[in-house]
Amino acid sequence: MGMQHSDWGDRRHPCRWEAESGDSGFWVPDRSEIVTQFFTRYLFFALALIYFSTLDAVPPVLFSIEHLLIALGVYFVFNTGFFLQALRGVTLLKIRSAMSADLIIVTLCVIHDPNPIPPSALAFLMVLLGNGMRYGMRLFAEVLGGAFLGMALSFALRYRLGGFEISAGDVFFGVFWITLALYAYILMGRIEGQRFQLDYRSRFDTLTGLLNRHGLMAAADNVFDRSNPDVPVTVLFADLNQFKAVNDRYGHNVGDRVLAEFAQIFSESAEMGVCGRWGGDEFVALLPQRNAAEIARIFERIETRTEAWSHSNGMPMAVSLGVSHAPRDGHDLETLLSVADIHLYQSKSQQSETACEPMDYGTLIDEPKTT
Repeated sequence: MGMQHSDWGDRRHPCRWEAESGDSGFWVPDRSEIVTQFFTRYLFFALALIYFSTLDAVPPVLFSIEHLLIALGVYFVFNTGFFLQALRGVTLLKIRSAMSADLIIVTLCVIHDPNPIPPSALAFLMVLLGNGMRYGMRLFAEVLGGAFLGMALSFALRYRLGGFEISAGDVFFGVFWITLALYAYILMGRIEGQRFQLDYRSRFDTLTGLLNRHGLMAAADNVFDRSNPDVPVTVLFADLNQFKAVNDRYGHNVGDRVLAEFAQIFSESAEMGVCGRWGGDEFVALLPQRNAAEIARIFERIETRTEAWSHSNGMPMAVSLGVSHAPRDGHDLETLLSVADIHLYQSKSQQSETACEPMDYGTLIDEPKTT
């Protein structure tokens, strides 16, 4: 299945997590991590070049020493290409291509290593840790399988064609390598679980389950792509009018329940929006551009469900709503929220003047311009 990434609907892992399908995906490294990873590749390329170029000869299992050095040169060229591509953006195909190149060149080096216990085999561990611990458990499992295959193939060819014999040192080295690789995989699984928990806690409000302010800002950075400053976005801003009175009269436990209930109403009514709690009793939703009629329907659903819940639970709760549109009203979340906040307070003023009369959202919602 092809890559599926949603700027609007991925509420669990905005920005850092690239979802492929369901819970499957990979962590996207930032530019500094990419540079570090490829610098390590170049370092090991240099070490391999020095190591094999200082040898008088290598066992001609598949290649002569000259051909092996040419293979290292080809790897250098491919690695440089992968580096330039990664700086433009990381995808599963690019990651797998670079990992495959790593595994192939290390396998060739191990096959032609003249030492009975080849030190070049340790490079398999570097490929395993350098790739697997960076992108997540799925790719870790893939590179682990590739490393096992490369080890088995290289040692089989060494024994079959290279004239090497199995020794106690080989057995010890193999057991040690397998144990270390499996331990790294198990340890990485635990680290990955903790990483997800920390990522969740840093981006999500524990009370409502929606994004917190930090998560909303991160999601907004994803939505407002700098390469496309005119991306059409609708921002909804909601504020519970009488929340302080509920807190004062019924206590914070009831107030927490009110926030949790309204969060569900707000997120379900936002129609595929990226929703979050901005702070206190304020909530925000980022949506693909909506026209005035669509926004009016969303506002009506929110207010109707909020009023119904308020009446059924005997609590005086009402909501004020505001809206803004990008790029007309701004190109970043904070600017758009300032505009939406103005409309929200206009809504509050009209509610105080009309008391319980239905709100005319047409006076507050401007039709977004379409291009």
